[in-house]
Amino acid sequence: MPKDLDDIYKKIEQSQKERNRYNTELSKDQDKMSRDIIEIKKEVRNIAFKVDTMLEILNNFTIMLAEAEEEDLLEDYEDTDETWAPKEDNFFDNDE
Repeated sequence: MPKDLDDIYKKIEQSQKERNRYNTELSKDQDKMSRDIIEIKKEVRNIAFKVDTMLEILNNFTIMLAEAEEEDLLEDYEDTDETWAPKEDNFFDNDE
């Protein structure tokens, strides 16, 4: 009977060692996953910042284009000669 008890104790100790080793490996994996998740969060924030910056640049560029077109239209209107009148020749009076 004592030999059976010794075998049982050895099996219990072995299973505890395996469990501890498994827990250690699991803990390492969890730590690695936690670091990976933190890194992913940082990258997502970085990408979000870059996207926001690009949208702001595009918005400003669109506003600049609209202002430039408005200025061009105003310049074209200001350059018109308001004294211009159509030629008075009557097309239908020409007998040729």
